[in-house]
Amino acid sequence: MMRCNGFCLALDNDAAERAERAARGIDRFRREVRVVGLGRRGAKGSVVGLVLEGEDLPVVHGFRGGEYSAVEEGTQGLRASRDALGTRPLYVAKSRRWVASDHRFFRGEEADLLPPGASLQVESGRVDSAKISPSRFEGTLEEAAASLAKLIGEVVKERVRGRRRVAVAFSGGLDSSLLGNCASRHVKVVACTASAPGSVDELVARKAADALNLEYVAARLDRDAIAGELRAMDLPFDPTGMDRSLWCIYSTTARAASESGSELVMLGQLADELFGGYAKYERTLRESGPERAASMMAADVRDCGMRGFLRDELACSRSIEPCFPFADRRIAEFGLSLPMELKIGDGVRKVVLREAAAVLGLPEEIARRQKKAAQYSSGVLKLLG
Repeated sequence: MMRCNGFCLALDNDAAERAERAARGIDRFRREVRVVGLGRRGAKGSVVGLVLEGEDLPVVHGFRGGEYSAVEEGTQGLRASRDALGTRPLYVAKSRRWVASDHRFFRGEEADLLPPGASLQVESGRVDSAKISPSRFEGTLEEAAASLAKLIGEVVKERVRGRRRVAVAFSGGLDSSLLGNCASRHVKVVACTASAPGSVDELVARKAADALNLEYVAARLDRDAIAGELRAMDLPFDPTGMDRSLWCIYSTTARAASESGSELVMLGQLADELFGGYAKYERTLRESGPERAASMMAADVRDCGMRGFLRDELACSRSIEPCFPFADRRIAEFGLSLPMELKIGDGVRKVVLREAAAVLGLPEEIARRQKKAAQYSSGVLKLLG
C-alpha cells in the first residue's frame, strides 16, 4: 500500500508527466513526489503520489478504515473510490484520462467531483454509489449514549494509534473536548485554538483545556494574519464569507498544531449535522416536525462531502494531516439511525452526544455548553467584515 496525502492516477504518459509537474507545486505538508508505474497484473497507467509511506497499490489518501480516497485493483481493473461521507475528494477529468484527489492537478482542464461513497471503474468509466442506509434505533437514551460513547472511543483510538503526539482543533465546546478527552487516554494531546483577542473561544478554550489536563496552544488571529491566510486560499468553488472564516481558523490551527510537534490534527466536523447541533434544526423541528428536521440534517450530512470537507481538508493539509472522527461511517450510521427525540428536546440540542460525553467522563460544564458557530465564537467573521 502507498499511503499519501494526495495522488493522481494518469492513464497515459503525457498525463503522467503533467501530473508529476503539477504535484511539485501543490502545497501539502509532505511533498515527496513518487511515480508508481502500473504495468503489472493488467493495470495500466501511473500514480503520482505525494507520499507518506509505502509503495504500489492500493494508493490511499487518508485512513483506509474510514476516511479516504483511493485507487486499487479490482476484478474489473483499476477502481477509484471515496469514503461514504466524502472526507477526502476524488475528481475525474472530463477526458477520463485523469483521476485525482486534489483539484489542483487539473489546472487548465475541467474535472468532476465524484459524490461521497462513489466508486469509479477507471477503464470503463462506470460509476457505482454506496449509500449509507441506517436502520432505526429503538433503544432508550441511556442505551444510545452508551453505544455512542463506545463508538467514539473506538474511532478516536484507531485514529491516534501509532502516534506520539496529536492535536485537536479546540474551541472548548462539546465536540472538540470529546475528541481531546478520548485521545488523551492513548497519546499526548495538544489543544490548538485560533481566535481573535478577547473572543469567546480565547476565553473558553484555555479554561476547558485546563479542566481536561490538555496542553494548550493559542494562535492569534488579526486582520494581517487573516489577509495572509486568504492569499493562500485555493478552493474548487467560490467561497462564501463562512468559507473564508473557517479557512482562516483551520489553516491557522493546523499550522499551530504542526509547530507544536503534533503528527495529526483532529476536527469535530459532522457532529452538529448528525446529532442536531444547529439552531436551524431545532427551529425546523418546532415549525415543521421531526421528519422535516431529520431530512434537513441528512441533506447537510451529504453536502459536507461536496463542500465542507473539501475546504477544511485543504486548509489543514497545507501544514499537517487532518482527520474527522465523527465522519467515520460507524458513527454516521449510528447518528442517522437515531430518532429526533434523542437529538433535540426541551430546548437542548445534541442530547445524546451530551449524554455520551457524560459516560466518557467529560466535565458537566463542558458537556452542557451550548453551541456557538466557530466563525462567531472565534471573532474571525467580525474581522473579515
